[in-house]
Amino acid sequence: MKFFINTFSTIFILFLSLIATILPRKARGYFGKMLGYLIMILSSSRRQITLDNLNKAFPEKSKDWIEKTSKQSFANLGIVFAEMFAFIFISKKSIYNYLITIENADLTKSLINQNKGLIFLSAHFGNWELLALSVALHLDIKPTIIVKPQSNKQLDKILNKMRMRFGNKLISSYNSAFEIVKSLQNKEILAILADQSASKDKDVYVPFFGRYTSTYEAPARLALRYRVPIVMPFMIRQKDFTYKVEMYELKYDDLQYTKEGIYELTRRYADFLEQKIRQYPDHWVWQHRRWKHTIEYANAESN
Repeated sequence: MKFFINTFSTIFILFLSLIATILPRKARGYFGKMLGYLIMILSSSRRQITLDNLNKAFPEKSKDWIEKTSKQSFANLGIVFAEMFAFIFISKKSIYNYLITIENADLTKSLINQNKGLIFLSAHFGNWELLALSVALHLDIKPTIIVKPQSNKQLDKILNKMRMRFGNKLISSYNSAFEIVKSLQNKEILAILADQSASKDKDVYVPFFGRYTSTYEAPARLALRYRVPIVMPFMIRQKDFTYKVEMYELKYDDLQYTKEGIYELTRRYADFLEQKIRQYPDHWVWQHRRWKHTIEYANAESN
């Protein structure tokens, strides 16, 4: 039964891909919005998770603001899907033209040119799939992307083929420690999304929207261990469905490879991410149970 469900979902996604490919960029964006609204209507559980998360993060906001932002977040998710489906087929030039500007591109290039390797540390924000493709094209780099395998193997194969279209490499987030370390030792560029819920016992709890929340410590551990610069890129959608990318260096010259250093660098990541989400709340994926593992402030301070 699972095979038939996976096969049907794969065929359906390929059908949506063909529609998204045929449409011009703006129409594709509006098609994505409609797709997002459909997801919101059909998935009552994700709709409730989204509302719960927004209420936790913004307790001071009105019910109307929460519901409006929830709807906008689903629209963003639908746009990501529609554009991602199209990226399977549309031309290299079309993907390149989605991105109109990169802020702090010169800083990023200078860090890359130091030949120390680099970690792009971002989040499920804006269109994170386009971020990896378009930045690689604009900066003429081929990063190694850490990806989470999909349960649908056929869909996973399609998505990974899209991600590798222009020479990007992939490493599975499962059992990936050796390959990641090898990449950093080879001075390569890693791309990591570290914004979703981490493990209950193996990661660190840092403040995130007023709660000490389990957050992946691996990016901080890797950066501090191998002294690799970190750049945080964020893809911001424009009204015409083009994008700009804002890039910021996450500095840690004052930190050492210690438990305290790993905690502090992870905290800085979460703090900066929170600032960007507050600036563009509709751009983040609120449909994920981000606050699955939290602890009280008093307990966190004593740890």
